[in-house]
Amino acid sequence: MKIKTFDDFLQYASQHNIETAIVRCDLNIPSDIQDYSRIEAIKDTVLAASKLVKRIVLISHYKRPTAGLREDKYSLSRVLEPIKTTINKDVTFVPQDIYDINSLPDAEIILLENLRFYEGETKNDIHFAEQIAKFGDVYINDGFSVSHRAHASVEAITRLLPSFAGISLTNTIQELEKIIQKIERPYTAIIGGSKVSTKIDALRQLSKISDNLVIGGAMANVFLAAQGKNMQKSMVEKDLIEEAKKIIQGSKSNIVLPIDFMCSDSITKEGVLYDEVPESQACFDIGEKSVSKICSILQESKTIMWNGAIGAFEFANFNGSSVAVSTKISELSSVTRVIGGGETVASIPSHLKDRVGFICTAGGAFLEYIAGYKLPGIEALAQGL
Repeated sequence: MKIKTFDDFLQYASQHNIETAIVRCDLNIPSDIQDYSRIEAIKDTVLAASKLVKRIVLISHYKRPTAGLREDKYSLSRVLEPIKTTINKDVTFVPQDIYDINSLPDAEIILLENLRFYEGETKNDIHFAEQIAKFGDVYINDGFSVSHRAHASVEAITRLLPSFAGISLTNTIQELEKIIQKIERPYTAIIGGSKVSTKIDALRQLSKISDNLVIGGAMANVFLAAQGKNMQKSMVEKDLIEEAKKIIQGSKSNIVLPIDFMCSDSITKEGVLYDEVPESQACFDIGEKSVSKICSILQESKTIMWNGAIGAFEFANFNGSSVAVSTKISELSSVTRVIGGGETVASIPSHLKDRVGFICTAGGAFLEYIAGYKLPGIEALAQGL
């Protein structure tokens, strides 16, 4: 599959009179984590495109508001200042209803309001896509993290405007192909996060193609419970224990689970190291022996993929594993390293982020692509206008 890249956009722009480019971003940045990697990801595309067109219109969604309701807490105005700071340019926010905008302001970079305020966005409604498309002459998707969704601003709009991949999206695909088409082994996949249910398909696939499948975060509790461990007050998706058993039994990978735990009766209290989770307590991070085991496996790996936090990193008393694993990955050379997911990226200490390999801010799209699924937004760039 060949998509139209940013280089194709540059060629197209040199041959056509383009006034406005619409750029699909992912500005769905968690309000409790001040990590602006997703804004940083679009910087190159925005700056390069701004040299060729008069105006750039940034479009995105934020969280899951009730379609049809415009609530201030879901307004994209919250990311206006971070965008200005990151790209070092003025940005004009347009809060009006998209259906009420007769003409765009005379500004170089414009940010429209949350697309999920409208029912047509998640329904992939071509009529809503037409409302967005009227603001530009070309469309650029630089939001790999939203490309697994068949939404109006991702898929339908490509049927209405000449469409291209942005710089970040193009680079992401090229890097991910390294761990799909030509894997150097041993291949170690680290999957963390809170819920098995959101990553079950990826876990099944990775248990067949990786050499080592390290499972951390709260999702490890399900697999430990499947092995008969009493996880006490720890979060466990009990309805997925049988599915976890099937993955363990059918796995071609070496499945690596925690062997000690940092536990407490409250996530706000200091953790204590145990080999077994004490009664009436919960584990919020993995222990020293587990970290040592993972780091030994990473040391022998040639390809590393990491998605999902392996501890409650937001709390300083439970971020030990995140710091240790990040540090180990940063020390490795001659290794293909790909890290995906906003939460994963946020769990990495800032001073290590430029040393841990390729970082993809996508979560769901990242895992689906790794698992071999076709992403509607990527397919659309190959098939659209």
